[in-house]
Amino acid sequence: MNATLPAPLPQLVERLNHLSPEELAVIERVLVQLEINRTVGELDDLTDDLRANGMMAKLPKIIQQVRERQQTAKP
Repeated sequence: MNATLPAPLPQLVERLNHLSPEELAVIERVLVQLEINRTVGELDDLTDDLRANGMMAKLPKIIQQVRERQQTAKP
């Protein structure tokens, strides 16, 4: 997904400079939510690939093996 800027960068910065701290906080939360949504979409795609390759059935055993290795590696 390509994002397009509504204005050239200097104009955008100028507009951001005029926002209140509360308005900037809202923008930041929206950007964080967009990033979360993008990441969830990527995880969905990865899950589909794992299912198609039969790896989802193997994941519980793989996770258990990793946990066991981590437990034995702890001092």
